[in-house]
Amino acid sequence: MAKESQLREYQSSILARLENAKKAGAEAPAGYLGVVIGSKNVLVSLQEISETLPIMDIHRVPIVKPWFLGVANVRGVLYAINDLAQLLENTFTVISSNARLLLMSDAVTSNVAFVVDKMIGLRKLDEMKLRDEIAEETICLKAQIYQDEENRVWHVLDCDKLVNSKEFATPYMV
Repeated sequence: MAKESQLREYQSSILARLENAKKAGAEAPAGYLGVVIGSKNVLVSLQEISETLPIMDIHRVPIVKPWFLGVANVRGVLYAINDLAQLLENTFTVISSNARLLLMSDAVTSNVAFVVDKMIGLRKLDEMKLRDEIAEETICLKAQIYQDEENRVWHVLDCDKLVNSKEFATPYMV
């Protein structure tokens, strides 16, 4: 029970710091939210997401690809919910108390969200080392790979590349 309470406090702290970073606006362009998507540590630009939420009811939609989970009502607005782990690695995100829903910023696209396995916390690229290796081409990850002080490998999500890809733009079964 104590561990659950500590986890809730930690997650609340991350959400508060995320809100403060968003309020700072242009002062924090290098800010990223570290998340886990499938087996990868992924950095998501704070400029590309508008909000993080606990997982809510997702209503399935027939005849769509497995990574398109359905739609969810977020304060009266329907959002298309996507599982990037399924899209990237063919593994489903386990919906647990750690999983979160990230709403993409309207600057990227409207009414689109994706699930992540868990949030790690706020990160800055200038505190990480750019590795020499280049990642293989994916639908939504940049080629650069970073490493933090704890030797964890980080990939950077490219939301523009994702929403502009033909595969992502056509989630229905052909």
